[in-house]
Amino acid sequence: MAIKLFQSQTSMFCEKVRIVLALKKVPYDIVDVRQDDRKSLIEYTGQRKVPSMDYNGNCVIDSTVISALLEKDYPENSVYPEGANNKGLCLALEDWSDEVLIHANHAMRRAETPEARKKAEEEWAAHFRTLDQMYAGKKYIFDRMTLADISIFSQLHYLYTTTKYEIPREYKNVQAFVENMRHVLKLKSLADSFDSPAL
Repeated sequence: MAIKLFQSQTSMFCEKVRIVLALKKVPYDIVDVRQDDRKSLIEYTGQRKVPSMDYNGNCVIDSTVISALLEKDYPENSVYPEGANNKGLCLALEDWSDEVLIHANHAMRRAETPEARKKAEEEWAAHFRTLDQMYAGKKYIFDRMTLADISIFSQLHYLYTTTKYEIPREYKNVQAFVENMRHVLKLKSLADSFDSPAL
């Protein structure tokens, strides 16, 4: 059996799963859902959401669920920190990134008036201040890259590549985090989409 990832290259959640797969050195095939207007995705899963995965014959949907399953079956290069308290915090930060930062990304991408743009920038500024404190003096939130960092990076990378918004210069710790992740993930530039098969 094989692992097949139904994805869109620009989706931050698909990028998150690709990073987890690469860290764990798990081989997989890609089905680009844009090629057939999601027809193959709908046929296999009955819905339009990506990432979705054919996991050795089982249908698995959602980046958090996929990441947890990969962690269970491929525990090497864990995407969770040591200890129950740290793992709980990691999962909370992953959820914050997936549910809150995505809202800020959508607000920025859909801002069609100067007022909407200003409001979206103010929303991101509040998140940048939080992230700048979180990454003060640290490459990662915990002692190594975890799912929290991967989720946050995927949102920030989407902000840069798809929404075309650069992190303001005053958030030096956020910029350093993004640059470190770019280097670790072997992205030639921030404009590249992550697609490395293994790290």
